Amino acid sequence: MLDKSLLKVSYILGIAFGAIETITIVGALVGIPTIIIALQMKKYYEMSNEEINKKKDTFLLLSVILALISPLCGILALIFYIGLERENEKKMKK
Repeated sequence: MLDKSLLKVSYILGIAFGAIETITIVGALVGIPTIIIALQMKKYYEMSNEEINKKKDTFLLLSVILALISPLCGILALIFYIGLERENEKKMKK
């Protein structure tokens, strides 16, 4: 079972960074999408790994977008995705 702590930190930081970025009008252009994607990451955090596997393409896309607009949060989500893929490979080998 893969630990979801990276995913939790990713969505919490995403919400926090997005809130800070929305203080200015220009920052809101980046902050609002960051918050929206972070809230989607929270939904993934609440799912089981099997449910995430079913939606892994969407998860990867959101992780990459988050990495572009908020690098720390996106990289944490991408690390979780890589761990999820490795776990899937191990299951397939068995």
